[in-house]
Amino acid sequence: MRRRVAAIVLASGASCALCLGQAAPRATTMPTTRPVVAKPPEPTVVPLHWEFKVELDPFRSIPVAPSRKGKAQDRLFWYLRYTVTNLSGQDHVFVPEFVLYTGTGQLLRAGTKVPTDVFNQIKTLHNDPMLKAQTSMTRKLLLGQDNAKSGVAIWPDFDAKAGTVDIFLTGLSGETTAIDLPKPLKVVETDWKGNRKTVTKKRLLLAKTLHLRYAIPGEKAARGDVTPRLVKREWVMR
Repeated sequence: MRRRVAAIVLASGASCALCLGQAAPRATTMPTTRPVVAKPPEPTVVPLHWEFKVELDPFRSIPVAPSRKGKAQDRLFWYLRYTVTNLSGQDHVFVPEFVLYTGTGQLLRAGTKVPTDVFNQIKTLHNDPMLKAQTSMTRKLLLGQDNAKSGVAIWPDFDAKAGTVDIFLTGLSGETTAIDLPKPLKVVETDWKGNRKTVTKKRLLLAKTLHLRYAIPGEKAARGDVTPRLVKREWVMR
């Protein structure tokens, strides 16, 4: 008798669910709803703002002898030489910023903890008297091929376990876009003179940025003899 009553109750529940346009209850677990992630903005396919032409040399390492006594080993540094030309039709201020991320999560800004001796040795190695340090590249870039400037971005050695590095170069384009932030965020900004300051933002201004990805082959002991391979070059908003 009890089994018959239970069957009637279950049948009635299923019938009511169907009457209301709903499916009968199921024992299986329903899939969890995934949050929708907004797609980041992308640069315009055809440039609508001024843009500098940039030519890049291979990404390389260089061992530098320590300038202080008592240092037994050379220190390894990485550098990227580049030439920037203004063919945009109007003079613009060039404020370069190079940021390097390793595949292991390390972040390094070019020029940080880099002795002056490193730049001097790179300049001598390439026999390039016109090569400029990054701080000297921040200036108004005049029109024309004759006014092209050559600079170099330099980093100290990074995590030996990193098999890839990503380099982001900002300052080559006037294209920007603003996005609203869910809550205020503190960011570090650099003005055209190279001064850095921390400000609080409710909106974030993204700039068209050149993204370079390099594969780093080999072990740490052979780092000075390997040539990183460029595997990606693209424009992003960052």
